[in-house]
Amino acid sequence: MERMIPKAESITHLHLLSIVNTEIRKTKKPLIRILDVGCGNGHLIAYMTQALVSLCPSTEFEIYGLDVNDSSVQSENYCLKTNKLLSEKYPEVSWNERITIITSHDRFPFVEGFFDVILSNQVLEHVHNHDLFFSEISRTLKEGGVAAHLYPLRHYFYEGHLHLPLVHKILNYDILYSYIKCLSRLGLGKFKLHKKTTGISLAEYTKAHADYMYFNTNYLSYTETLNLSKKYSLRGSFKYTQEFYGNKLRSLLRLKPKYAYKTKRASLFGWVAIYVLKYLSSVTLFLEKENTYRKYSQADKK
Repeated sequence: MERMIPKAESITHLHLLSIVNTEIRKTKKPLIRILDVGCGNGHLIAYMTQALVSLCPSTEFEIYGLDVNDSSVQSENYCLKTNKLLSEKYPEVSWNERITIITSHDRFPFVEGFFDVILSNQVLEHVHNHDLFFSEISRTLKEGGVAAHLYPLRHYFYEGHLHLPLVHKILNYDILYSYIKCLSRLGLGKFKLHKKTTGISLAEYTKAHADYMYFNTNYLSYTETLNLSKKYSLRGSFKYTQEFYGNKLRSLLRLKPKYAYKTKRASLFGWVAIYVLKYLSSVTLFLEKENTYRKYSQADKK
């Protein structure tokens, strides 16, 4: 079966696929509903649609996409392009019903407990209302459902959008602007590439990217993330973070990728790993909507 699995266009896509494959093998459900929050160009949905059929041929999958239309991160009419891409690849699916666009202030347009799995790829650092985001994850997940979010925490050193160290930690706009301009003048970051391809001036580049960082990013810390998980009745952990870097290393060494992860691991090792890896790049927030004590306490009262 594995020879039929398409090659992922990124390690992030491969990693999220491997988490889904690992988690759904614990269940015997004939139908699994998956939501990609911040689906963007639809490439992750396209990859999942084909790969999961190869990995789990006896399971039916319904994959949905959700994104916002009030963010300057996405290009104009990107939703039409997403629908076109998916419709060309999988014309048997009504993607106009599966892909939904909302504003960043709206609740998710799905009934309670609709999804078995919710995913996001490099999205949480762009969410401005984290309370709304986490509450909607909790509301639309089924009891026993899981969510996996791959994104960088505030702790990481080298900001991935501008390729500048610590730029995401600066909240004062004037200091942010001066910092980006100074480091760009020194040859750090993406300014040289942008100037070569577009002819943009240093002042124009600095203003645009200071605005990007100021208006379009909102990084969470390790503690803030886990507190939000708990607040909205979700078990929060980062247990698949080390596997992300494991698959990254396998890719660099040209080894076969892993499509299933170990579910039993040394908790101490995972705890140490996240404290190191959160400074490097993306981590994997893993959420579970389950509370066994509630069932236990109710049974104990009978």
